[in-house]
Amino acid sequence: MYKPATIKDIALALKLSPSTVSRALRDGYEISTETKKLVMDYAKQVNYKSNPIALSLKNRRSYSIGIVVPKLANSFFRRR
Repeated sequence: MYKPATIKDIALALKLSPSTVSRALRDGYEISTETKKLVMDYAKQVNYKSNPIALSLKNRRSYSIGIVVPKLANSFFRRR
């Protein structure tokens, strides 16, 4: 079964802290360009993708729209 790479996996492989990896992936100013390049190259190699659910929790924004339907029996919403 395929398990996507996480920031912690990248940190363990590169012997860096997870916060350093996170800052490098976000292009933080406090991380050296060599470390950023190392992290970005490895992230591309292991096909790292950020988790949108985790980002929405952190940012307190999900960019999702909810729709409330008053009655499913209404003919306007019925499927044919």
